[in-house]
Amino acid sequence: MKKIRYTNQDTSKLSSVNTVLGIITRTSQPFYKRSKYILITNTPSLDCMGYKACIGLGTSNNPLLPIFINIEESELNSLVDGDIIRLGKNSLRTVWSLTTNDNALMLTESCNCKCVMCPQPYREHDPQQSKECHEILDLLKGQSVGSICITGGEPSLLKKDFLNILKRCTQEHPESDISILTNGKTFSDIGYAKQTAQVSNRKTIFCVSLHSDVDNIHDATAGGKNSHSATENGIYNLAQFGLNVEIRHVITKYNYKRLGDFAEYLYSYFPFCRHYAFMGMELYGYAAKNEEEIYISPYEYREELRHAITKLYHRGLPVSIYNIPFCLCHKDIHDFARQSISQWKNTFLETCTICEEKPNCAGFFATSKSLPVEYIQPLTEKRSK
Repeated sequence: MKKIRYTNQDTSKLSSVNTVLGIITRTSQPFYKRSKYILITNTPSLDCMGYKACIGLGTSNNPLLPIFINIEESELNSLVDGDIIRLGKNSLRTVWSLTTNDNALMLTESCNCKCVMCPQPYREHDPQQSKECHEILDLLKGQSVGSICITGGEPSLLKKDFLNILKRCTQEHPESDISILTNGKTFSDIGYAKQTAQVSNRKTIFCVSLHSDVDNIHDATAGGKNSHSATENGIYNLAQFGLNVEIRHVITKYNYKRLGDFAEYLYSYFPFCRHYAFMGMELYGYAAKNEEEIYISPYEYREELRHAITKLYHRGLPVSIYNIPFCLCHKDIHDFARQSISQWKNTFLETCTICEEKPNCAGFFATSKSLPVEYIQPLTEKRSK
């Protein structure tokens, strides 16, 4: 989510805290509710008492009042009532937005893989991250939430804390669609898979990264020996306990020539999965670092992708294309391309303005190091329904 820098701040009050999380409000709240909220006001006064913090154009030196943050007026106007924001030492960030279904709880940046195309580089686990997830869920209690994504790193590495977070999501928001982004390896432990099933519900889906039908290609992509067999076993264990599984396949130079073989492999060994997704790459993090070795434009593998998608479709399996614009896909598979990139990091080229399919197109990752601009061709006709 977008980061906003402070223009002025009371450093003495912020220095004693790591972060402050709260719900944005421009409306005065009853005193007993204020401990959840961050008030937007330009008039620091005793009316600010009880709030977690205040944000505005003014300043406050009153030690009796909560933290008061000063930001630019344009940035102040961009904050949305009801959103959850995190106040840090030098900036604030929206961590949960009411206006999108792309919200996520990032439990950890630690991982048991080192995928060559990962946009989220490995870092040692910071307990503050999982603590913040619990704080966000505290603030969301009683609210209607359309969807929740649990992600990392590899969130299931946290074992007990992962189970606690998942249990809170399913029990406190039973109406929500819950997706877990995972490499599946930890679920090769059948006991852990069973524990996970006990805190899941029918609206929970495990989105498992599977890089190839060939073990050494998968392992080279994941950066770890025996990753392929562990992921396969994890998928089978999740399915054994009746859990929904989506297989996600990020397309790289390593695997694009085998897309048709991979589709055959999915049909032969994993026909029980809820959904299958073939994905374009986000050139960020390790992916950007390894661009020359692993990146290939979707336009260059459009025939291989068409072959794989149609093979699964004709066999009755639900399949989609994520993160690839329409004009980079073969016209035969346009109906499978989804608007899948999170709103906060989604962008389009100026050329795309005249495209008839722009409202339905995935567009591009604004975070990517480079974009395949040479292949972009706006579509002048809408798809026939």
